[in-house]
Amino acid sequence: MNYTNNPLHISTPVPNGTYEVTLTVTAHEDITLAVLSQSRRFMVQDTEMKKDESRDFTFNVSVCDYHKNNEEYTKVNGVELYILCEGDFSAVSAVSPVSIPVIYIAGDSTVTDQPAEYPYNPLSTYCGWGQMFPSLLNTGIAVENHAQSGSTTENFKRVNFTAFKDKIKEGDFLIVEFGHNDQKVKALDAFGGYSENLRYFVNFAREKGAKPILVSPINRIIFNEDGTLLNLLGEYRQAVKQVCEEMNVPFIDLWTRTTEFFEAAGPVKSWDYFWGSGDERDYTHTNDIGGNIVARLVSNEIIKSDVQPIADLIKKDMIHVEMPQRDKNTVSHNTKELEHLKTIGLVNIPNGCELPDIDKDITNI
Repeated sequence: MNYTNNPLHISTPVPNGTYEVTLTVTAHEDITLAVLSQSRRFMVQDTEMKKDESRDFTFNVSVCDYHKNNEEYTKVNGVELYILCEGDFSAVSAVSPVSIPVIYIAGDSTVTDQPAEYPYNPLSTYCGWGQMFPSLLNTGIAVENHAQSGSTTENFKRVNFTAFKDKIKEGDFLIVEFGHNDQKVKALDAFGGYSENLRYFVNFAREKGAKPILVSPINRIIFNEDGTLLNLLGEYRQAVKQVCEEMNVPFIDLWTRTTEFFEAAGPVKSWDYFWGSGDERDYTHTNDIGGNIVARLVSNEIIKSDVQPIADLIKKDMIHVEMPQRDKNTVSHNTKELEHLKTIGLVNIPNGCELPDIDKDITNI
């Protein structure tokens, strides 16, 4: 849904920690609302309410400092709620500390909490799957997303990690997904520096009593003439799989799942799931619709791998993914669009792969 109004902001000062939040909303007319927390993490997806209806929405929120690459360490001092709604309503919140596991996420722009502009349009709003993931979980676990646009395994290890490496504890989880930016750095080749950094994250989590989960990167939607996706990240997928087998870590094969989904959609329909504005297209970064799809793919993979207790806490009624059907009567303009996009300097690509101009780089947003 498109929301024309700026969100209602409710702030509750609390120290770093995990909290159970109950948001009581009363509708004064028929409304549809969504609830976000912290840096635009979805807690409640589009929900309809009737006039005079009052409803409690209960969810868990993690409050944690963050340290982004090329920025100062940032203190976070409270639970921040944002209610997107068309129509007249009122809302109050109650916040209580709770001792529960935390899912810490390390990753890049395809995972991060992306900002939005208002009036809100889900098609032209960047979205990492990590910011959609909390809305697919029942209470009993919190999500803390530290992924950052432009991040590699190396600079995340040196910078972003500092905000929570002393907070991660026994029973927590560390989900790691990189690749798109490591592919731009020669020293972070799939089976070299990249794999070594994955092993570092696995070992660190285990030393803290936390459970690591490794995720292969989502595929870019650059299509070959035969309708298959150009294999730019296959070696990084294979490297993740290899480290998981070597170290007995759950392997979330997002590269394969996204390849299957977007090849089914085809080069035109796939644009529905990636950022776009007018004639501008992006071939790496999902919009809010695509971020939701990818978060559901991750959820299904977690259940498939029986990663407990996360698997049991996933809202099973919200994670069905229906494979799209491409419109065979629609002519693809994928090649034409590529001519207008900037190269982003990939150096670690499979042998024999001809690299076209590809997606818009949003490292600095």
